[in-house]
Amino acid sequence: MKNLLILPFILLSIIISAQKRNKNALDITSNIEAQFVLSKAFGNNSLAKNYGVFYGFGFGGQLLTPINWGIGADYTFQHADVKPGRQNYVGNLGAMNLSTLDVYLLHKNKPGEDFYFEKSIGFSFYSMKSNLYPSKDKYSEGKGGINAGLKGIFNLDREEKQQFALGIKGHYYLAGVNNENTDIERFYNKSFIVGLTFGYRYNF
Repeated sequence: MKNLLILPFILLSIIISAQKRNKNALDITSNIEAQFVLSKAFGNNSLAKNYGVFYGFGFGGQLLTPINWGIGADYTFQHADVKPGRQNYVGNLGAMNLSTLDVYLLHKNKPGEDFYFEKSIGFSFYSMKSNLYPSKDKYSEGKGGINAGLKGIFNLDREEKQQFALGIKGHYYLAGVNNENTDIERFYNKSFIVGLTFGYRYNF
């Protein structure tokens, strides 16, 4: 899904340009963030049973209003290998690459001078790709879902320009798989993934 890869860059450009336009008119702030991501699928579904821990990188950006509400977007790319002994269950599929775009509404709570929380909820668009063996063809699928997260932000300097962000986010995906056997359909159609993010944030 080439559009999925292009969209994050468009969203970040909009965030930066919006900040420049509104800096003098409104007290709207913006930021960008680079992330390292670790994720694990849970439950009785294909991603949880057949694949190990997902790991990868991501980046994102936010626009925040003076009343501590805002909008944000995150893009992550993650990789996971097939679990030992589970190759027979995935057939000729290899390791999985998971690309995710999250768009969300957020609220900020600041209990202290150098630390605050962010709570978020939104929609997700994802693409899963895997190599098909022994051919060089690729398998891919992509649908949507919802996300909810909690993030702790720690200031790294007195100006609050640079920050460390530690977050946890849950994703619920629907793959759109149809099968006459409802158990098989449920096994491949739904996934719940919990991810940890470790990020460096810069505020404009």
